[in-house]
Amino acid sequence: MAGTANTTFAAKQKTQNSKVFSLEDITLGGWPQKILITSNDTTRPLLLFVHGGPGFTEMALMMKYNQDLNNHFIVVNWDQRGTALSYKPSIPKSTMTMEQIIADGHDLTESLKKRFHRKKIFLVGHSYGTYIATTMASRYPKDYYAYIGIGQAANMMDNERVSLAYTIKMAKAAHNQKAIKELAILEKRFPNNSSYLPDLYARRKWLAYFGGAVWGHHDYNSLYTNMDTIPKGIYNEELAETSENFTMEALWAQVMTIDLPKTAPKLKVPVYFMLGRHDFNAPYPLAVKHFNNLKAPYKKIIMFENSAHLPCFEEPEKFNRVMAAIAKTADKG
Repeated sequence: MAGTANTTFAAKQKTQNSKVFSLEDITLGGWPQKILITSNDTTRPLLLFVHGGPGFTEMALMMKYNQDLNNHFIVVNWDQRGTALSYKPSIPKSTMTMEQIIADGHDLTESLKKRFHRKKIFLVGHSYGTYIATTMASRYPKDYYAYIGIGQAANMMDNERVSLAYTIKMAKAAHNQKAIKELAILEKRFPNNSSYLPDLYARRKWLAYFGGAVWGHHDYNSLYTNMDTIPKGIYNEELAETSENFTMEALWAQVMTIDLPKTAPKLKVPVYFMLGRHDFNAPYPLAVKHFNNLKAPYKKIIMFENSAHLPCFEEPEKFNRVMAAIAKTADKG
């Protein structure tokens, strides 16, 4: 059943060519969730952004870095079930499955198409969200103009193996004895510990320290400066952290089964991969390999030379410019 929505603040568009800024409740798969709809021109094509994580809300970051997209799209940011504004302690853990989130995404797509009287929309996935979005595009190709993958996932077991090897290499190059020692322990426990979250977080800590998450920085903090400029109600740091912990515990073992080269070797829509040259969170060489083998009517890689895992926020001007060009392809869809 397609979702139903209620506006919780701001007004819905009143005319065909109007602006919209609306944070809304929508029921997807029987669970209330939040979407943020923004645009400077509601005659533009729809774009659905599927965040990563699992449980990593990107609603506020999109508002901070990607406002220009509102000139080219009706942008829909969705906090998936269990994530940030779509989290409540009462959520049944049994509903926290990747299959359910894919079904939620399909319901949301149908609701948006009906509401805005569109036959198709653009679909963007980031990181873990590339699995959700790729699967949606694979199952329902008639719904989408194109699929855009940022920090594209491929095979998650390979992902973690390559990521760990890169981190060890960087630690040795830096002669960081503390990192070398900790990573050696983690390497011995891999892959048996691949679903054990404390070990994952330890691997990710050192990966981030050596720039494999945000290039040129030791962590994600640089992305979150001046967050007080984001409208109230969009970003709640405590809620985001609580929900991400819940979602990771519920989903990470499932995430480790992801193998897109096997489950989605072909897409019937145009495909764009946007990859950071320094990304070893979702290692870009694996994404390139997946891209080369992927069958699609049209495909293109856009490399971001000064980015790691979050090129949409690390190099937003380039990202927004590329997306503006992709928006124009809607006329051909």
